[in-house]
Amino acid sequence: MRTEQLIEDLEHAIAEQRARAVEIAAMPAEVVLHRPDDGAWNVLEVFEHLNLSSGIYVRGLEKVFARSAHRYRANQDFKPGWLGDYFTKGMEPRPDGAIRWRMRTMRMFDPGRQHGASHASLDRFVDLCDRFRTLLSTARATDLNAMRLASSLGPIIRFKAGDALRFPVAHQRRHFLQIERLLQQASLGRK
Repeated sequence: MRTEQLIEDLEHAIAEQRARAVEIAAMPAEVVLHRPDDGAWNVLEVFEHLNLSSGIYVRGLEKVFARSAHRYRANQDFKPGWLGDYFTKGMEPRPDGAIRWRMRTMRMFDPGRQHGASHASLDRFVDLCDRFRTLLSTARATDLNAMRLASSLGPIIRFKAGDALRFPVAHQRRHFLQIERLLQQASLGRK
């Protein structure tokens, strides 16, 4: 895949997610705190989950890029790694919105088991998107095939830098579908 097209696609997705998060931040508390049933997350908890999970990739990429990006010349082609591509495609929602893989959330990414969620979770997500955009700008000038970093599953599974950009965005797309369902349920509950 062409590196420039990959970066443009990711920039577009991040810009849409950031804009939607800003819109959601202006919604009433009863909407973003609506819990459809016991044990289900509310909108703020979904955003906090994204902060916990995507934050690992953003911090890892920031470190790898600061340490190594200047060593590599831009590469026009990105070839996804086998595992990175497998995990990204499994995480990405289908065009009809169906989810390929159903999975339980690991404890370390469960907002309720961590420090919880609040309205600040939305602000942290917007900041995360801004940091992603900075990384994507840097990505244009380096080789996303050459640098690797640990996945959120630990150091045993390592992703190429390009896959470490793709995977969290795919994960976020999946959860934005969940957020929209939660907002729709909250609005139906208010009528």
